[in-house]
Amino acid sequence: MISDSAPAGPIFGRAEEVDDFTRLLGDRAQSSITLVGGDAGIGKTRLLQEVAEACRQAGGHVFVGRCLDLGESAAPYLPVTDIVRAVRALPATAELASVAAIAPTEGLRPIEFFDAVTTIIDDLAQVAPALVVLEDVHWADRSTRELLTYLLTHGVPPGVHLVATYRTDDLHRRHPLRSSLAVWSRLPRVRRLLLEPLETDPASALVHHLRPDLPDDAARQIVRRSGGNPFFTEELVAASMPCSETDDQLLPADLADLLLVRTDALDDDTRQVLRAVSIVGTGTTEDTLQQLTGLSATGLHRALRAAVDAHVLVIDGGGRYDFRHALLAEAMYDDLLPGERVQLHDRLTDLLLARGGPGTAAALAVHAERASRFGEALRARVAAAQEALDRAAPANAARHFEGAMALAAAHAGLTGVPDDLPQRAAEALLAAGDPQRATKLMRDALRTFDGSPVERGRMIRLHLSAFLLTDPPTMHVSLSAPDLPDQADRVLDTAAGWAREADDDILVGQLLALKAHYLLAFGRLDEATVTAGEALLIGRAVDEPSIVSDAMTTQAKLDGLAGDLRTALATLDEVRARAAADGDIRAELRALHQLAGLQSRTDQHELAMATYEKAVRRAAEANARTELYGLDSVIFAAVLAAKLGDWQHADELLAGADGLPSVARASASAVRQTIAAARGDFDRVLAGHEEVHPLWHQDMFTVVTDAPATIEALAATGDLTAAVAIYDEATATVRKVWRLAVFDAQIRMAALLLTAIADAVAGKPREAAAWAPRVSGLAEDLTAVLALRGSRDALGSESHAWFARARAELARLDGDDSVAADEYRQAAADFELAGFPYEQATIELLLSRVLHSSGEHSQARAVADRALATARRLGAAHLVAQLRTRARADDAPAREGVLTPRERDVLELVAAGMTNGQLAAKLFISTKTASVHVSNILAKLGAATRTEAADLARQRGLLD
Repeated sequence: MISDSAPAGPIFGRAEEVDDFTRLLGDRAQSSITLVGGDAGIGKTRLLQEVAEACRQAGGHVFVGRCLDLGESAAPYLPVTDIVRAVRALPATAELASVAAIAPTEGLRPIEFFDAVTTIIDDLAQVAPALVVLEDVHWADRSTRELLTYLLTHGVPPGVHLVATYRTDDLHRRHPLRSSLAVWSRLPRVRRLLLEPLETDPASALVHHLRPDLPDDAARQIVRRSGGNPFFTEELVAASMPCSETDDQLLPADLADLLLVRTDALDDDTRQVLRAVSIVGTGTTEDTLQQLTGLSATGLHRALRAAVDAHVLVIDGGGRYDFRHALLAEAMYDDLLPGERVQLHDRLTDLLLARGGPGTAAALAVHAERASRFGEALRARVAAAQEALDRAAPANAARHFEGAMALAAAHAGLTGVPDDLPQRAAEALLAAGDPQRATKLMRDALRTFDGSPVERGRMIRLHLSAFLLTDPPTMHVSLSAPDLPDQADRVLDTAAGWAREADDDILVGQLLALKAHYLLAFGRLDEATVTAGEALLIGRAVDEPSIVSDAMTTQAKLDGLAGDLRTALATLDEVRARAAADGDIRAELRALHQLAGLQSRTDQHELAMATYEKAVRRAAEANARTELYGLDSVIFAAVLAAKLGDWQHADELLAGADGLPSVARASASAVRQTIAAARGDFDRVLAGHEEVHPLWHQDMFTVVTDAPATIEALAATGDLTAAVAIYDEATATVRKVWRLAVFDAQIRMAALLLTAIADAVAGKPREAAAWAPRVSGLAEDLTAVLALRGSRDALGSESHAWFARARAELARLDGDDSVAADEYRQAAADFELAGFPYEQATIELLLSRVLHSSGEHSQARAVADRALATARRLGAAHLVAQLRTRARADDAPAREGVLTPRERDVLELVAAGMTNGQLAAKLFISTKTASVHVSNILAKLGAATRTEAADLARQRGLLD
């Protein structure tokens, strides 16, 4: 923990880091955001003590917030409380107007709270330099991590320096902070500092500083045993551990024993106090300790003095006690006997119950459960869930509700279990953007429900609302209930019948509106029109705005599909305005989402992106950022930003996506892969594919976004066989899971694959026959999509462009460069009209090749130059490299003999169709070295692709 006093003694091995921070703190025009990571005991706190002192020496102020190890029960935004307390305690900042608005309270929207925190950080520039430290964010709850993402994206003003620390050794593969760190590290304003173990010299200096009389041999043993960890080094020296190789039995067998060595010398009262502190956690007050231990005030003070003097406990600025290092707390807690542990948790539960008050429910739930007081634990879980909802933290609320359900299931005799616990958990999961889990939870609850039919109908509505958001392939639902049908529309009819019998017209309208949504989703448009109309009549009759908005949104979508876009757009705008006035954020988000979709269909892509972004803003303002339509709006806004060439903005939109549920995270990752492919970062594309591929069967968007990027990356790296396999698997997955024989997105995948095959055949003409069946199959797929749509002109503008590219590749494979050029020109014109610069530049590269091979050199050069300018502006490195190579090929054809012997060997294997990995294994070189050789060959031959290099080499006699 960072203390308010100056560090005791010098710091070793961190001079460079201290100097860096000191330089920043000394210049009030500078600001910084730094993530400081390292293993437990590596010196993160010690470094920041030095930095804090440098800040104070520069006339600044230090504000520290700490995260607590409460597992999934951590209260939302806990470290902010410490920071606000510190700000209010300082005369120079106590009067800041922004301080009053900092507390998250019921009714406060998350975005307002985030903005309030940002405002107070901005206001700290008035007392610059200001150092704001958040310690141990590996224990931060999801809400705090989201707040940090917002702060780090927003940045800090000049004179303010934000530092967050975390333990690297706590970050297991599924640790939630890992994804947040990945997001934060990509932000341009964020620095990441990983503290490594001390090297031998500074570690030895530390040992001799702590124990000047220690012999050199003993010091070397401590340095070796500590592994360069300053905390372990200090503990070994302080405990006077023997250093002889033959005295290993005196060294504790594990870290816990090592950490507890110093406490063994303390008296019984002091050890009793330490046990109590380990139970409470950080920030323990004297009053709590006295009630837990039963010691008199004098006895407690004596014990605390002994613990502080022994450097086991430290005192924070508020007079509360913490272990000097978190590992000491863990070791002390683990050393408790089971009975002692339960007894202390039991006492603390009584204290928390007696005190009550807001913000205590999460801690009470933990301690009551560990004390085996499961009734109190369940009630505390429910209360903590409600507190989390009030504080705009639905993911935390869902975990508490599910924890309460687990307690109720494990202890059948518990009383006071809310009847609607599964529904409340499912609602929280939906608000947190996890419809998959909500669906499973409600399905399980329905199978055991034995209440009234109308309540069962409400549960069915919630279950099917969640199920629809999971992108189901059919109307089929499996509730395993003998009295219910297995089709969603018929289940909803049954539930509506129960609602009519109970005279619950609102539930009837809700069920019909949901049924209309299902019918629309599965193409039963006439039935959807009738059902939406019925729902709308009921909604107006009972004056229920949510039913009216839901039904009107479905009607607008139906109008759009029928070609009446003007009516559809007007209806959606009316729904949006009504929903906003009524405070129905779900209806408002759905309307905005559908409105943006229609705008995009009519090629108003920039307007559509603005509408999606409006949905994103409204979701944030209304604590609905994880509602599905809010999540989809983030994803689709990023898709459009990427297509429109604003890749940085797309990155910013996706910055917080890594903390989302798995399916939404996969969708965001697939969009990032599309951008990475455009940038030429094919390793990242392939790594991303490995991450999202297991989720292909859950989300069609992920399939049709990930597959094209992966095909492009595999083709670019020479693995055409794998690219073909991706195409086959993607189409088979869509056919099996979503039961679509063909689909529009298939055009793009087919076009990319045809480009790769055409390049391969150009390099090795003799393989044309081998590829002919595959080419015919792709042509048949394109024809099937066209048959589904009716005609080429019926395709959307983007699909029309991709279809022209595919037709160009088929013409190139047939040897008809004239037709190929015409189709390329059509595709380029379509992409230019849409405003998609990367795709346009890619088409222009392909067109320049055909024009060059047809002898139209000047026109080819003009087209290539235009594409090169676009590629440079976008930062499309791979496209730039190909266009530069194209230009070199025009200006200076390669000469025989420029290749080195090793490059000739590599060229032969490239011509044989080997990937970089295969030729690396063949030549006993690294894949990276193989990649360098291939790049050099392409440059020397003036080729844009591997297949073109092989073709040029044969023409010049470099290959047989």
